[in-house]
Amino acid sequence: MGIFRKSGADKIKYHNKDRVERGEFRDSSVTEVEIPETVRIIGESAFRECRNLRRAALPNALCELGAYAFRDCDMLENILMPAEMRYPDGDAGKIGIGCFEFCSLLREIVIPEGVTVIDANAFHNCAALESVTLPRSIRAIRSGAFAGCARLKTLNAPVMPDLIALDAFRDTPQQERILAQRKPVLTIMHNSSFALPEIFQFSASPHLIGTEQTDGSMSVMLDACDETRVCFRITQYKHAGGSHIVPFNTPTRLFYEEYDCQGRTGLQKEEIAATYR
Repeated sequence: MGIFRKSGADKIKYHNKDRVERGEFRDSSVTEVEIPETVRIIGESAFRECRNLRRAALPNALCELGAYAFRDCDMLENILMPAEMRYPDGDAGKIGIGCFEFCSLLREIVIPEGVTVIDANAFHNCAALESVTLPRSIRAIRSGAFAGCARLKTLNAPVMPDLIALDAFRDTPQQERILAQRKPVLTIMHNSSFALPEIFQFSASPHLIGTEQTDGSMSVMLDACDETRVCFRITQYKHAGGSHIVPFNTPTRLFYEEYDCQGRTGLQKEEIAATYR
């Protein structure tokens, strides 16, 4: 366990450290966490399954919340987020896959300015979540991000992003509103055996045909799109090149490979798939 200071048996406060390591407090009995300004990154699964954790105060210097960082924190009622999340070089702050998934007592969340993407399942099945405030910087809301938040009555959004996954608000009071105003989205997912999936989203609007779009490390160019299919090329990525056609609402494999990897058991798998919906 890393450098920390205890204040009472179940309350911790970090000091003189720039990150909470991957899985560092997973399944611990901590009830309250206060993290000072030295911490910039909270790693993958850092507080996952801390089922007694009720309150967490995150620092203003925070840049990244890793995947599943607070997943399954059943008693988490209050999370104090920073006003802004950006890396020192100005890049957008990150809220990872499934970060607060199944935090069933969390009632309110204010997403910091600087965050451009709410990743897949970030707040999935937060059953008590009633109010969400999105920042002006928001660009994309991934698959299942707020799905199952059955009490989500208030969605404060000064600007709604163009890229909203079809199921981002599934089984919430916001579902019909979002479906009525969202635009079709091309979603590309890269899965490999020993890494978290990478998800990229692009607007599939006819006015963007011939214009290169970039999301993270991937760039694509639309060649055609209508209500039945989208045609595109990946212009920048590990597996760039070639032309692809993805029918509407039909998951389509773009690339698949199995290969041996020295030092590991069995075959490794790698797949890139796309949906248009």
